[in-house]
Amino acid sequence: MMRKAPAVTYRTKILCTVGPAIASKEKLRAVLEAGASAFRLNMSHGNHEMHARIIELIRSLEKELNIVIPIVADIQGPKLRVGDLPNGEVMLRPGKPVYFASVRKWQELGKPLDVIPLQFPTLAQDVKPGNVLLFDDGLLQVRVEQVRNGIVKAVVIDGGILKSRKGINVPGVALTLPAFTPKDRRDVRFALEHQCDYIAISFVRSEKDVQAVRRFIHRQQPAVEPWLIAKIEKPEAVNNIEAILHVSDGIMIARGDLGVEIPAAEVPIVQKRIIRMCNERAKLVITATQMLESMVHNPRPTRAEASDVANAVLDGTDVVMLSAETSVGAYPVEAVAYMRMICSAAERELPQWHPRSEPKGWSTRDQRPIAIARAAVEIARNLPVAALAILTYSGETLRQVAAQRPQPSLFAVTYDQTIARRVKLLWGVVPLLFPKFTNTDEAIEQIKQRLAAEFFPKGSRVVITLGRPLQQKVRTNMIAIEQL
Repeated sequence: MMRKAPAVTYRTKILCTVGPAIASKEKLRAVLEAGASAFRLNMSHGNHEMHARIIELIRSLEKELNIVIPIVADIQGPKLRVGDLPNGEVMLRPGKPVYFASVRKWQELGKPLDVIPLQFPTLAQDVKPGNVLLFDDGLLQVRVEQVRNGIVKAVVIDGGILKSRKGINVPGVALTLPAFTPKDRRDVRFALEHQCDYIAISFVRSEKDVQAVRRFIHRQQPAVEPWLIAKIEKPEAVNNIEAILHVSDGIMIARGDLGVEIPAAEVPIVQKRIIRMCNERAKLVITATQMLESMVHNPRPTRAEASDVANAVLDGTDVVMLSAETSVGAYPVEAVAYMRMICSAAERELPQWHPRSEPKGWSTRDQRPIAIARAAVEIARNLPVAALAILTYSGETLRQVAAQRPQPSLFAVTYDQTIARRVKLLWGVVPLLFPKFTNTDEAIEQIKQRLAAEFFPKGSRVVITLGRPLQQKVRTNMIAIEQL
């Protein structure tokens, strides 16, 4: 009988945002033990010194626990926020006029108390009468009535207390701000220096925004370029999703800002459509924001939140993400434990085999890894197979296999720790680090020995894919059916 594989073989991965609530080695360890897979650094908050300390703690735990831990650096992008208000907050009263200016214009005017400063440099150029400004995730709403001499006059529709640094959304307004800001450039350099595995790009509007970041990274000449994740949180991104998918390594469905920018009723449909498209194209997909939001303050989730997480898993997401729940929440470890419990329950209800579908969005150059991946999974459909082991240098074939959601355990065999970290976020993938192999026979035997020693009883059947000759790092061209 097959021995139970260790917890690292969880299929849906959990990405935890790091903040004060887990910013210690003990807490980071605790969330890993509760079922976390990777950590996200939100570059909108904190400074490089703080993020460097967190990275050091994560890499230290990596060695102690003998696992690989991916790190996602999430850059801020052109995030619009309220400036620092003189009294920290201001009351917006429904039906009353209110005045806004960019921080620079506000300072030029002498910081008048009756004008609210916004970190929105192109405010006066971008907004027009009739446009709506939303604050604090859409809780507060004003409608623009007039723009004159850099001052925006509006009337309050939905009022309340507006605090410093709260976010701003301007649905339907085409911003002239660049998507890749000077702060983003500094943060990307930091992420490259500290060998972060992914860069998440905020407020992507088209494929050009992703390409700009990739060109910048390429000019820095890192030893290994991180995978790029395009965050979908603007209507323009939804409209351009096909082109964005083509140039990205993964997608994050960032439902917070997206749910403010488009009608809330459309968010679940957009989420399902994007997850399906990512699965078809073998691209990593992360579902994010407010998944267990009530656990910021409460020790257990609501039934609706449990359903939300389960549905994301059933839809085909690779990764579910926790934001405030682990960064500033009162119950970060419990949030991870509940999310892992929900994911595991949903995974038991997944179809025994993922429906076959034609791969999309790959060039003719990519046909060989697609063919090998589909053949390996087809073998596992027709023979009793305990595991698929994919020898990988880039993750290319592995992505194709993972996208088909195979029933057997899925192992990424590599000697490169950077690749091991990168592919760990793919659905079902368990990275296995090896020394460099000298030939094909040695590789197959060492893989079999490791699987027999750590995971499966002797006699189990496994499927192994690799490229030969090994020394030339050729693309995958061989499948072996082996018995342990």
